[in-house]
Amino acid sequence: MADEKTQAHSEHVERQRAVGSNRQITWTEAWQSRRVLLWCLFIFLLPINFGYEVSTVGNLLAVNSFLNQFGVEVNGTREIRATDQQILNAASTIGLFCSAFATGFISDFMGRKKTIIIGCVLCVGGIILQYFSTSIHELFGGKLLSTFGFGLGHSLGPVFVAELAPPKVRGICLSLVNTMIVLGQWVNSAAILACSDRLDDSAWRIPIITQMIPPGLLLAGLPFLAESPSWLIMKGRPEEAAKSFRYFNGPEFNVDEAMAVTTAAVAQEMELARTGSAWLDCFRGPDGRRTLIICMVYIAQQFVGVNFVSGYLTYYFKLAGVTDAIALAQVAFAIQLFGNICSWPLVDRLGRRPMIVGGMIIMTGGLLVIGGISTIGSSPALKATVAFMCLWGFLYQATLGAVAYAVGGETSSPLLRQKTYSINIMSATAVSCAVLQILPYLLNTDEANMGGKVCFIFFGLSLPMCVYLYFCFPELKGRTVAEIQEMFQASLPARKFKNHICQNDVVAVAGKGIVRAAYGENEQPAR
Repeated sequence: MADEKTQAHSEHVERQRAVGSNRQITWTEAWQSRRVLLWCLFIFLLPINFGYEVSTVGNLLAVNSFLNQFGVEVNGTREIRATDQQILNAASTIGLFCSAFATGFISDFMGRKKTIIIGCVLCVGGIILQYFSTSIHELFGGKLLSTFGFGLGHSLGPVFVAELAPPKVRGICLSLVNTMIVLGQWVNSAAILACSDRLDDSAWRIPIITQMIPPGLLLAGLPFLAESPSWLIMKGRPEEAAKSFRYFNGPEFNVDEAMAVTTAAVAQEMELARTGSAWLDCFRGPDGRRTLIICMVYIAQQFVGVNFVSGYLTYYFKLAGVTDAIALAQVAFAIQLFGNICSWPLVDRLGRRPMIVGGMIIMTGGLLVIGGISTIGSSPALKATVAFMCLWGFLYQATLGAVAYAVGGETSSPLLRQKTYSINIMSATAVSCAVLQILPYLLNTDEANMGGKVCFIFFGLSLPMCVYLYFCFPELKGRTVAEIQEMFQASLPARKFKNHICQNDVVAVAGKGIVRAAYGENEQPAR
């Protein structure tokens, strides 16, 4: 009889969760979670440098003093050679790729907090080296070092946040990483605009040195940052993990339930993984499916043309003959930042699938429109192209750009989360490298000089991504770690994830047993 009651109670609780996972989050709930949201913004300070770096090359290519020092004269105007652009872009690619690979090893060994400290120190060192550079190769070395540094924070941040954020606001918390990236792009554009009237090399050196602000703030506040609860559980330190949950989420947070869910999920994954958290497990069975979903979402960002619209926007405006390219780019990045802010209430109200799949389809159509208008070649057509590119950037940041980070943080299993996310960053960086190496040849006036017609290429790349996401991308809004694990283990089709009702034996029964075993029969997690 007791077992029947337990089973009935479990089914009742799970049905409540299934309903709750699909309801819309309220502003009151978001406000109640303000403490964890503020911690997320703090943890995501290094991604500001990522956003800064994404747009730095494209913005500096429109600064005259930078062109005078590092460029060559082509048809009466100065440009940075395509090969030199490739060198600078390669620094970012290599740094991000290596940091993504190293993050898992460093964070598993030293913990999340110490990994962030290392990232900040390396980032500051690379920025100083860039500031004093007098050649392309010195800039390469500085970019390589700083990119590796903030790459550690960029790879670790979403994983860290996914471990501590409550399911009901997890989407908002993870989408904040893209907010910080877009903020970095906008601040970079603003700094270059503010220095655009300077005639000496301070016009490009000052925007570079301002990159020290985010890692400086992060280093100053790190003594107050607690360690990751999931990492502490994996290391056999449950009492400290419970304290971290309370510290991150506030005194009203249900530590017992969070410990039960996280401990049970980690224990289940350790049993299912067979070989522990080996890299090969990220490609096997349900975990392989999870890895593929995350990687395809991030690769879709590259195929849809984010490097062109976000990274080379200022340079394109300058080549196209826009009167004040830097000022117009400032407006465009501000519009993108507003688009990202618009995603905050939508990611946990509409869900991941409508925003990613729907956004991808709309943006793919937008690429065809922009490319078509660019073939006209008149002044009104140029204005229309600029307007549509600004609108496209708004849509990107409101959908795929923001929600991809929610997918990257919540889709993988707890034990493999850091390794899966590292694989994702490495694969996306490899694709980004290919795009960035080709773009200078497509845009430079002494090369293909395609201008806005480059959107036709991205249109062709985006079509197969639309098909994959439509059929293979699942809805994970509001689901707990244990629920996500159960659905992937059951090999559910993507279309059934949204309304699937899970069994909560792991959380309601096994989870409590594991917590009791961890603390002792008469002990409770610290409050």
